[in-house]
Parts: sequence; structure tokens; C-alpha cells
Amino acid sequence: MKFIIRTIIIAVAAHFCLLYFPWWTIAVCGFLAGLLINGTNLSTFFSGFLGIGILWLIQAYNIHYRTDGLLSNRVAELFTLSEGFYLVLVTALVGALVGGFSTLSGLRLRKLSSRRRQSRGYYK
Repeated sequence: MKFIIRTIIIAVAAHFCLLYFPWWTIAVCGFLAGLLINGTNLSTFFSGFLGIGILWLIQAYNIHYRTDGLLSNRVAELFTLSEGFYLVLVTALVGALVGGFSTLSGLRLRKLSSRRRQSRGYYK
């Protein structure tokens, strides 16, 4: 259940951040979600991966569809891709990786700080 909630929170927060801020704010949204909602390493990574990946896939496809693929087809030619839709998939993959790793980083910081509070020192 935490997986679904974390995924939805990441996608919604990133969507609203992307309306007003640069693209890299998706990493901040993922990091905060990983920091605030506990989970395992794998589930946390995939919740950020899916939340941001699906969001960017929808947004990139929306832009591709509204412009009839004019810009994405031209940029795809620069990368030697056969169609512009492949560029949409690559865009979603890049966003998904950023979201997954930022969410995992937030979780690892949470676990690192909780471990330090428990031990009270390194030489016990």
C-alpha cells in the first residue's frame, strides 16, 4: 500500500512542481518522498521510477501528439532514431531513472540518520 501511495504522491507533486519550476525539481520531489515514507530499497526505487516515468511519458506524448511530432521527429533524426516516438520513450526513461535514484537517495539518507541516532557513536 505504501508503494502505491508513494508513487501517486511523487507523480502529483512532480506534476505541480513542473508547472512552475525547472525539470530537475522532480528529483527534489522524489527525494522528499523517499525521506518521509519508509520502505525497502527496491520498492522505493520503483515507486520513484514509475511515478516520474509515467508522468514524463504522458507529458512527452502529449507534446508529441499536439505538435504532430514535428519537433520530436527532427530531434530523433539527430540521434539517429527512426521515429519521434522513440524519443518520447527515451525521455520517459531518463525521467524515470532520475526519479528512481532520487527517491532511493532520500530513503538511504533516512536510514543513515536513523542508524546514527541508535548507535550514539562509532567506537562502542
